Amino acid sequence: MERIAALAEIPSDGLRFTYKDGPFEEEGILLKVTGGEVRAYKNECRHLPMRLDDREPRDLWDPTNRYLVCNSHGARYQPNDGLCVSGPCEGSHLRSLPVVVKDGEVFLDTSKIGGFFNV
Repeated sequence: MERIAALAEIPSDGLRFTYKDGPFEEEGILLKVTGGEVRAYKNECRHLPMRLDDREPRDLWDPTNRYLVCNSHGARYQPNDGLCVSGPCEGSHLRSLPVVVKDGEVFLDTSKIGGFFNV
């Protein structure tokens, strides 16, 4: 288990964090979603392997702040389940990362990250 942040430290637009996936250092996005639950996703579009905020660093949200958006091709993802609801990868999901909340702290369960061949 690897600590990401305290629940109280997660801003409304999410928190970026780095983690190891095999030999690679990757970026994740930690979000508080409806009902106070926590979700984490790899910061990578399912259309092409590039960061969601590749063209506009630190800008992950559409103008309504309802969807995570890929700034390169406009794919929009629901924050609660990572489902792409519009764009070139409609119907696919962001890669979910396994997180555990314990005593107000959020941890990445590194034992469940399958390595860089896991898509």
